[in-house]
Amino acid sequence: MSTILVTGGLGYKGSVLVPKLLKEGYKVIVLDPGWFGNYLTPNKNLKIFERDILDIKIDEIKNVDVAILLHSVANDPCSDLAPTLTWETACFKTEFILRSLKKTSCSKVIYASSASVYGIRKEENIVETLEPVAVSVYNKTKVVAERIVLSFDEFKPTIIRPATVCGLSPRMRLDTVVNMLTVQAISRKVITVLGGAQYRPNVHIDDLINSYLFFLNNLSLKGIYNVGNDTRKVLDIANAIREKLDCK
Repeated sequence: MSTILVTGGLGYKGSVLVPKLLKEGYKVIVLDPGWFGNYLTPNKNLKIFERDILDIKIDEIKNVDVAILLHSVANDPCSDLAPTLTWETACFKTEFILRSLKKTSCSKVIYASSASVYGIRKEENIVETLEPVAVSVYNKTKVVAERIVLSFDEFKPTIIRPATVCGLSPRMRLDTVVNMLTVQAISRKVITVLGGAQYRPNVHIDDLINSYLFFLNNLSLKGIYNVGNDTRKVLDIANAIREKLDCK
């Protein structure tokens, strides 16, 4: 039975990923400071270290086979509020955990980056060969963190650049566009659209989690991969929600 380390495993994505990993028969170690609580159900194959990455001990992760790195200060407003913490989390702590993993049995690393590394650009087809464009604290840290991860070639690193994630999680986020507009429709019966002509790429959280499972089943694949399946204008997203819910 393989053991998977999931950093940031108590967050929005981790709270969906970890139960699926357990269901697939993996042992899971979660490393997360627990800023937003713990919504995972106890399981005999689940071990949770509710602490900072810098406080992990090698003995506690020595039997890890694969590491999925989800840890992040997640979104532009939060990163602007705490830029130093964002740089430390994305870059310094990523390098720290990778250097620690070199002392374990880990042979594969999957890193959660972001489609935001592409910045704002004119190309219609945003493919993985395009050079990143750093425009904010958040995406600058992701660009640098990707370089750090790729430098540890012995882990055959896979980098996933997901679109904006939406959908239900035990640890919900209501700041991403689909989730935010949906909760407005449910709670206020009114969706507020600012502008509306801007395009947003989206991916449902279940599809994103399935991509992690795909790479776990194809460990030889490495490199950078976009993950997303829906790009539309914000106003079109609002109208799609309005078709499903009684709101203005």
